[in-house]
Amino acid sequence: MYHRLFVILITIASICTQCQSQRSFTIDFDRDTFVKDGKPFRYVSGSIHMYRMPREYWTDRLERMWAAGLNAIQTYVFWDQHEPIEGVYNFEDNNDLVGFIQLAQKIGFVVILRIGPYGCGEHEFGGFPWWLLRNLDNIQFRQMNSVYLNAVTRWMSVLLPKIRPLLYNNGGPVISVQVENEYGSYSACDHNYMGYLRDIFRQYLGENVVLFTVDGNGLNYLRCGTVRGVYTTIDFGPDTNVNESFNYQRQYAPCGPLINTEFYPGWLDLWGHQHSTVSTDSIVKTLDQMLSIGVNVNFYMFYGGTNFGFTSGADPDYNPQPTSYDYDAPISEPGDITLKYMAIRTIIGNYLPLPSIPVPGNNTKKAYGTVRLSFKQSLLSYIKTHSSYCTTSMYPKRFEELGQNQAFVVYSTILNNPEVQGKVLDLSGIRDRAYVLLGEKSIGIAYRANSSSLKLTIQAPGNRETHLNIIVENMGRLNYGDNLFDTKGIVKNITLNGQMLVNWTMCISGSLFDQAPTDFIMNEFENFDPNAPNIYTGDFSITDKIPSDTFLLPITVSKGYWEKGVAYINKYNLGRYWPILGPQVTLYIPGPWLNPSGMNSLTMIELQSSPCGNEQICTIELVDYPILDKPTLLPAPLLYK
Repeated sequence: MYHRLFVILITIASICTQCQSQRSFTIDFDRDTFVKDGKPFRYVSGSIHMYRMPREYWTDRLERMWAAGLNAIQTYVFWDQHEPIEGVYNFEDNNDLVGFIQLAQKIGFVVILRIGPYGCGEHEFGGFPWWLLRNLDNIQFRQMNSVYLNAVTRWMSVLLPKIRPLLYNNGGPVISVQVENEYGSYSACDHNYMGYLRDIFRQYLGENVVLFTVDGNGLNYLRCGTVRGVYTTIDFGPDTNVNESFNYQRQYAPCGPLINTEFYPGWLDLWGHQHSTVSTDSIVKTLDQMLSIGVNVNFYMFYGGTNFGFTSGADPDYNPQPTSYDYDAPISEPGDITLKYMAIRTIIGNYLPLPSIPVPGNNTKKAYGTVRLSFKQSLLSYIKTHSSYCTTSMYPKRFEELGQNQAFVVYSTILNNPEVQGKVLDLSGIRDRAYVLLGEKSIGIAYRANSSSLKLTIQAPGNRETHLNIIVENMGRLNYGDNLFDTKGIVKNITLNGQMLVNWTMCISGSLFDQAPTDFIMNEFENFDPNAPNIYTGDFSITDKIPSDTFLLPITVSKGYWEKGVAYINKYNLGRYWPILGPQVTLYIPGPWLNPSGMNSLTMIELQSSPCGNEQICTIELVDYPILDKPTLLPAPLLYK
């Protein structure tokens, strides 16, 4: 009996080995196509990032993409999410990369991975970890620099061994891996660096994986972005000359499949600029042109999601991106199927068989109504009483020198003379936004993107306060362009009427605001200044056994907007709000982050001026609709940079 069982097990193992050995994915350069398991293959793919949605929604969003007729997904791996502290790695919960890839395979997708090390993606610092900016003496990014490459090599030695078992030839879904990202748009143009990355990828992933690069559809991009032994692809949006664009690709990839790695059905937003939209007619016209000539297409983005917490980045010179990453994508930020989705699905169905499953209905949204909020503690007091690290220095230090990534640092000094009325405080070294206080009283705001605000004429007649406090906010590091040395805090000395201010005390916020702040120490209310940064909280109950998605509308019916800050539902950081600037007004609240059949808490860190005025209590609304397109003074960002 045992002998027969042993023979059966050996036979099964042999069959499984043969099945795995038959899996193959490669490029047939003679027929200009991918070949999957011996047959020609063409992908129609969509970009989705696991970080930009709760894990509870991974399956829902992927299944919606599958129902659209896509046969592949494409995703970034953001280094900073997995190595938040140098040498400390996180692949758990929402950072479970292997789990996300395996889930995509279970649904039926093959996977295209973009692992950088640089990613852009409108993500904080382009996916680089903040600690690369701690010591600026010898580092250069995205080129042959030993300090930078030592960090990259160590990271790849952790990441790539996790990827290798997931390669298609090894039984997983990963069919191709990108080297760097749009490197032709970066001025360093270091081909040795690109070759170094290629060789690391080959070392850990082996020879039987398709490596690729992607660049804009112009020879000036491809000249610097390509590297020998790595397949060249391009990206472009609707209303582009398709044949001309692929002629550029053919100059660097004369044989092999035609690939548009980033086809844009939408575009990014910037605070203060009109909401970006791309017409469905232009998308389906260009998509049809590409599919008719056999192009492999990836939609960037098919589902955008949300820059929860402090994960949004900024465009140069300095234009920070909002919390919503809706992207005017075929699937909206809360996961809704759009008319754009249906039009794209119809075109895909003309070229590939659509799945037999129906298109999912949209999830329920619910207006949970008015929430009463009360003042808890000033932000200045909270940081000073809860900071894990305060230090003194003759001159102010940057966030990164202090060990601070995101959120806030309090810089404090004592003035020699309290008579400051009419004097000019030069805050030119602020990165990014400064809330200036004498004691607990606000005297103004400085913002790096508004040069007129950086020289603050103080209005404080009769002032007797000598404690100058400056709360500096990081609004997101640059994620694109040549100047990635976007350090935060106070980066050059501050002067008062031309006299340098010295002897600073600096208190970091550390991780205090990664989740909702707690353990408040009540201020003396007579010190309360409604125009200073303050923290408010409130509770509300829901009866739903399965809570629905909702949206935070930072407004009171009678008194106007909560102006700018950070919001939390229960422990979760929803991200930054700035409705007075727009275009985004509401913040998306996923249903899984609400407590069913019970009490929930809402926390607001209002940085500018709450609608409460001098009252300790005011309200905010939870509604069942998003507002992402408030009219603004500036036009929408230029499409397809």
